[in-house]
Amino acid sequence: MTRLLLALLILTMVPPTLRAESEIYGGAGIGYSTFSVDPAGFEDSGLATRQFLGLRYGKFAAVEVGYLNFGTASDLVADPPGSAPINERIKTWGYDLSLVGRYPLNEELAAFGKLGVIRWDSEATLEPVALPNKTSGDDLIYGVGLDFRGSGRVRIRVEAELVDIAFANSWWVLTTSIMYGIPFAR
Repeated sequence: MTRLLLALLILTMVPPTLRAESEIYGGAGIGYSTFSVDPAGFEDSGLATRQFLGLRYGKFAAVEVGYLNFGTASDLVADPPGSAPINERIKTWGYDLSLVGRYPLNEELAAFGKLGVIRWDSEATLEPVALPNKTSGDDLIYGVGLDFRGSGRVRIRVEAELVDIAFANSWWVLTTSIMYGIPFAR
């Protein structure tokens, strides 16, 4: 409760012109996740989902927290003759905290870039053996995108993010989200 009151006190000290451009926003989206692990020859893609909340100060800067479910990827690891093929399935999800730089292109469209840290968890399973191998870590997440302001407080966001997860050589996430913003003052 003390932190909330302190945050509200700080927001009241923000100049009115800057406060008029500030907002609290949130959204949810769906998209595509793809990654590869070169030494293992593993490569696949899957359905990704994203949820996020943010606090934008003025027109140009925001802080954002989110949840990202990368989905489940699977690939054939080995196909020995005379026995069942071995498939690996990897399910990964994580929570991120990012700084977002935003540049309004016009009244309805803004470009943005983000840089942050993601706390991720991953569970790999070799099939037909159902013994999971769990790993987790903290790594960088960064990306770019566009915000399109629809009617009123509703916006559509399209973004591409690169996640620097330790065990993967590359991990891209492309999502489209619906956002809703609540301005501090208008």
